[in-house]
Amino acid sequence: MSADGNGAIDPISRDVFQQQLVGIAEEMSVSLRRAAFSSIIWDMYDYSCGLFTPECEMIAQAETIAAQLGIMSTALRHMQAAIPLERWRPGDVMVCNDPYKGCTHTMDIVLFSPVFVDGALVAITSTIAHHIDIGGKIPGTEAADSIEVFAEGLILPPLKLLEEGRPNQAIFDIIAANVRDPAACQGDLRAQIAGCRTGERRLAELFKRTGVARARALVASCLDYAETYMRRSLSAMKPGRYEAALTIEDEATSDQPIRLQAMVELAGDRLVIDFAGSEPQRDNGLNCPIASTISMANYAVKCVVAPGIAQNEGCNRAVEIRVPEGSILNPRRPAAVSVRHLTQQAVAEVLLKAMAPLAPERAAAGCQISFPTFAAGGFDDRPEKRDEETGAAPYYVISDIIGGGMGGNPVRDGISAVDTHGGNCAILSAEVVETLSPIRVLDTRLVPGSGGAGQHRGGLAMRRDYQFLSKRSIMGAYLQQTSALTGAWGLAGGAPGAPAAIVLNPGTPQERKLKSKIYGLALQAGDVMRFQASGGGGWGDPAARDPALTETDRSEGLV
Repeated sequence: MSADGNGAIDPISRDVFQQQLVGIAEEMSVSLRRAAFSSIIWDMYDYSCGLFTPECEMIAQAETIAAQLGIMSTALRHMQAAIPLERWRPGDVMVCNDPYKGCTHTMDIVLFSPVFVDGALVAITSTIAHHIDIGGKIPGTEAADSIEVFAEGLILPPLKLLEEGRPNQAIFDIIAANVRDPAACQGDLRAQIAGCRTGERRLAELFKRTGVARARALVASCLDYAETYMRRSLSAMKPGRYEAALTIEDEATSDQPIRLQAMVELAGDRLVIDFAGSEPQRDNGLNCPIASTISMANYAVKCVVAPGIAQNEGCNRAVEIRVPEGSILNPRRPAAVSVRHLTQQAVAEVLLKAMAPLAPERAAAGCQISFPTFAAGGFDDRPEKRDEETGAAPYYVISDIIGGGMGGNPVRDGISAVDTHGGNCAILSAEVVETLSPIRVLDTRLVPGSGGAGQHRGGLAMRRDYQFLSKRSIMGAYLQQTSALTGAWGLAGGAPGAPAAIVLNPGTPQERKLKSKIYGLALQAGDVMRFQASGGGGWGDPAARDPALTETDRSEGLV
């Protein structure tokens, strides 16, 4: 253990300090969410907060979006390469959203702010939030058919958004001129700043109260403990080399599916992950930037090896991740990446499949990795929304997701209607959708029988029907797992989950099943879009299922 002038760091002091750090990250999260302008943040929770050492090691995080949290260290290293620490000043806030500078996709804007105590830089706070629109060719920015990142909205390289507390107005003006809802985008940026400022104050108070030298020793001890815990857990698992493959849809620019290949090799207390054999990058937005691939790999490892300990950078020290350059998991600039989360969730899934022999007691069947999402925009021509003086209809942009099923596992059924692997987003309430947009939510329900049968069945898929009310809206949408080839797989004799689907105008003569990726679809007043997620795979022989569970499913209409 690390030590300072006050002696060795004892385990109780270490754990208390770690939880204090987590508490600060959670307080940042509350500040950001309450100040946000957009429903994608305050109702969907598509944002994250973290704390870092000046050496770019995460020391604590709020329990929000794992897919975002895992990229922050990489983004911070890129930020420091562009703006060295000696140029950071109290009150500064740095900004970046470049997927090739450690970020995810252009909609996720990352902020960093330094924490100084007595003139010394002691820590860095960070917030990341998905902005409802950052420009590009369709409302909501995410277009699966984009070939280059330049079609995916405004790109912000590492910059100072605030300099010693003073806003860089030119950056705010450039953002306002390039997005469809400038007020929301700038408001959400200021909410992110509020989150960073909360972290700055609380960290400075903690370091002053603890003493800077001892606080630094405690941080080092927290990181070392996480590393030690991970290595001990790995050492207790069966060494060997394990492989798995997974197929996902393209249907953005090609009918050819995408194959992901993962190899996991455990030797002693060290784990090597290699994605050699995965598909080359494609000419569409399904490419997954390297930071996002690493994020999901670390997430999957922690799920299997040490799910119960607090996440910090120490958890990742025992893991080596190899990703071939030019592959769909490490594309070369300027490849498009706007819907990378579909591929990113598949990264976690293929790794969990490969690592199942390491911890069979934790191995689950296949999950929804579909992330069914739509974004729509246009003029909200409802009478009550028009300007009282001019009669002009305001422009709206809205995005929503639906949840699917997690896989069954050795001890219980899979969870229904959730965002899985690296996500943690919530669906918007129907009231929010209907207040903020000319869209009516006609129906929201679980799909009976959509979870794969098993001793422990898969979680059920969710279905939602949206009716468009304005004269003309432009919609983009995407999901995965629309066929038996790509659906959630069963384990230990369990059945696969039901596939996902997008259907236009269901139950009418105009009914039409759509592909898994939609971009720039023009919809008229009265059109209905049905989104159905995928169900989770079942675990174990269905014949071994507890009859009481079967009866409960039947009585609750779940089968």
